[in-house]
Amino acid sequence: MRVVPAYVIVVTLLVLIGSPIALADHSPTHSRWSIEAGDAEGETEVLAVDNNGRLNIPLFIVNENLISITIEFEFTAPFDATVSGPQSATIQGSSSQEIIVMLSNVNPFEHTAGSTGEFEAVGTVTSRQGLPVSVPGDSDSTTIDIEIPLIHNPIVDLKGPENTIQAGQSSTLEVSVSNYGNVNEQASRVTISSNCPLLTFTEKSPKIADQIMAIGVTLVSEISVEVTEGQTTSACNVVVEVLFTWPDDSQSYSDSVKVNVAEMEIEVEEEGLAVNKNLPAPGALSGIIVTLIAAILRRSE
Repeated sequence: MRVVPAYVIVVTLLVLIGSPIALADHSPTHSRWSIEAGDAEGETEVLAVDNNGRLNIPLFIVNENLISITIEFEFTAPFDATVSGPQSATIQGSSSQEIIVMLSNVNPFEHTAGSTGEFEAVGTVTSRQGLPVSVPGDSDSTTIDIEIPLIHNPIVDLKGPENTIQAGQSSTLEVSVSNYGNVNEQASRVTISSNCPLLTFTEKSPKIADQIMAIGVTLVSEISVEVTEGQTTSACNVVVEVLFTWPDDSQSYSDSVKVNVAEMEIEVEEEGLAVNKNLPAPGALSGIIVTLIAAILRRSE
């Protein structure tokens, strides 16, 4: 009968005893855990910052090990964003945990609408069951696209004449539309109205409607305003309204200005004497009568 050497038996026992350890969840490179951008409902591929340049990014960590692990995080964000999130987290064995990373200080007006940049989160196991790992490198990572939202921000400005417009005369208004958003704009309609019905408006040049406004561009147009002779003295409120129509919405933007209008002056001639008269103005008419009487008295002297 063949005798097996004692050292062979010892080695075999050590292999059998050590096998569960080698196959357990303590491998420094494959410790059965993962990190994903998203929550318990699933992975997220794209998130957009809000109009104020802020965003909360959920990260979901799953630990399939039977023991707890401590993970340290590193974050890389696009658009020069400020990142605020936990530096580390301890995940209990056979459990999961969600953490939130906050991005801020992104200026969406400095970037074209729809542009994206990659956010990356890297996690590295630094301890297991409270004991520091001897071999670093047990890491996992996840990425997600951060998107700049589409922001419409046209500004309408209307400037009126500084001087009073006499009835029967005309003047000029100036309307400007500036694109302070992050997408090209195109006005679909421009309307001008007033609470004084005897004012008429004519757009001179160039037209604002149907012209493409690139980001940061301002379009200026002159509006001719004519005052009918019958318009009495009044402070007229003039409103310009610019309508923008988009595939999913439409919105109008407006501005207003007060225009002072004076009734028409009429020149009256009486025996070589020229007098300007505002109609109908009783005070002015009395002055004319007094002037005429004085002239008659001087002639009779």
